[in-house]
This record gives sequence, structure tokens and C-alpha cells, in this order.
Amino acid sequence: MKRTLIQLAAVSLLCTSGLADAQTELKFASSAPPTSPWAKQIERTVADVAAATQGAVKITPFYASQLGSENDAIAQISRGRIDMGSFTTNSVALQVPELALIQLPFFFSSQPQRDCVLDNHLQKYATEALAKKNLVFLNWGEVGSVHLPGKKAYATPADVKGIKVGVVANKMTADFWRAMGANPIPTTVAEATSSSQTGLIDTYPTPFAFYVPSGLNKVLPVVTKLPIWEASGITLMNKGAHDKLPADVKAAFDAGVRKVPVGTLRAEIRGVDTALTNVHKQAGGTVVETTAEQRAEWSKGLAPVWTAIAKDVGADGERFLALMETGKKACEGAK
Repeated sequence: MKRTLIQLAAVSLLCTSGLADAQTELKFASSAPPTSPWAKQIERTVADVAAATQGAVKITPFYASQLGSENDAIAQISRGRIDMGSFTTNSVALQVPELALIQLPFFFSSQPQRDCVLDNHLQKYATEALAKKNLVFLNWGEVGSVHLPGKKAYATPADVKGIKVGVVANKMTADFWRAMGANPIPTTVAEATSSSQTGLIDTYPTPFAFYVPSGLNKVLPVVTKLPIWEASGITLMNKGAHDKLPADVKAAFDAGVRKVPVGTLRAEIRGVDTALTNVHKQAGGTVVETTAEQRAEWSKGLAPVWTAIAKDVGADGERFLALMETGKKACEGAK
């Protein structure tokens, strides 16, 4: 009887199959503060992936640039030293320079138009270009409407002439601020607050979802709402780590990562931006609302600047800008 029970147990073990037979642990890098709305979205993704894979994949997030700056972490993912993470498109553009053009200042006429272009005209290109860098495109993310914080208002281009602007180290942002007469200073997300405190930079273009949770609003209490651009994000994974997942686990993993529609992710961040605007005001901060005339002054004559930036970005810049222009026309009237 004892021998029979042992044999039955062995057969049972051999016959048992499922996604959770062996657990894969993945390190997830993020520059987001742990109290930020992006951290909440990441935690939900962690839970969705665990549920979809029946525990076969465990994602461990590391917030506030614990695994290095965005630029360094993306490079580490490409090399396979970190598994995955979510980053600003500006930082991802250090791997694929033309992706920075997604955030050409004042290029899109509305949020719906920009969303339509990303989802229907640029995602395939981004996926294929990142694959050449050993990176898997998992999903778009949302960073939010980018405004200008400072110790004073920056309502017109004349207000930024000569000031020091903290920027992610890519050609697009640097070229734009030079065109505006400002001095771009390479600044990582993790350095934004300290560089503002020491006077190394005068402003760090950012959405409210970072501005308030990071404490940057305490250092630069006056924020000028424009926005300059709608900042997107991208969730990436090392291709080798993705390929190693068994086929059934990989399918479940991908479904878990994308369970929440990108439209929902965007709506959540935009809603938080509105709420945090009020939080900043209630804490004694100043919000400067620009007029339509002031915003028009910012965008006036930028088309040649966009073209020049596209050329400077690299060989694929002009081709990518043409793709954006085509998408922009196709998405006119998007809601």
C-alpha cells in the first residue's frame, strides 16, 4: 500500500502541469517616486502579470532610480543586466534617437491627435527599431503634459532666453531649447531637484505627476502651464529575458502587461495632473495659466525648427518626421 501511494504521488507530480511550475523573477527599473501615480500603475502591472501567469513570473520593482538613472538602466536592459522597466520616451531615445521626435514641442494640436498617431502610426516603427537594440516594446505609457516650473513665470519665449534648462541628454530637447535662446543642461530625473536647489538649472520641464510627488514644487514653486508637449513613456524588456519565457508563460505575461488599455493609463495620469495642480495651489504654490496668444507665440515659426531637429537627430530622423506628419494628418479630428 505504501509503495502504491508513493507511485501515485510520483505520477501525480509528473502529470501536474501549469504556468507556475517554475517561477521567473524579473527586476523592473523605474525613476518614478514610490508615491507617484506611475508607481501605482507599476504595482498593478505586477499583480496583473502574477495573476495572468499563475505566479510563474514575479516582477520586483525598483523605484526612484535605485538601479541607476533612466539612461543607464535602459542600457543595462539592452545588455541583459536588468530585465525590464518603464521610462520616458526622451530617455529611450538615447537608444533610438528619432523616437525623441514624438515629443517635438507644440507639434500636435491636441492630446487625442497625439494618442492616435502613437497608437496607429508609430508603434510598429518603435517596436522594430527597439528590437534592433535587443529591446522588446511592451506598451506605451503616459508621463503627462510638460510644463515649466521655476522661481518665476516663463509665459513667453522671451522669458527663457539665457536661462539654464535641465534636459534629458538627447539632441531633440537640446536643439529646441537652443532655438529658444536657452541653455540646455543635461540633467537626469534623479538630479532634477538637487540641481534646482543648487542653481545648476533654473527650470526642469516636467508634468505635475512628477513635479509634486518628487518635491520639486517646493524648490521651484512657480509653474507655468503651456504645455510644451505631451510626454509619453515606454515599457521595455530585454529581448533575451522575454525569449527565455516558455511560450505559454510568454503569452500570459504579455497579456498581463497589457491588461490595462493604454487609454486608461493616459486618462489616469491626466486626471492626476489636474488633481495635483490643485494640491500645489493649496500648498501655497503658484500656477500661471498662459493665454492662447502666449501659447501661439511659443509655437510660431517652429516648423523649420522641427525639420532642423529631425535632420540633426540622425539618418532616420527625417523619415520618422515624415511618418509623424502623415499620422498627424490622418488623425485630424481624433477624439
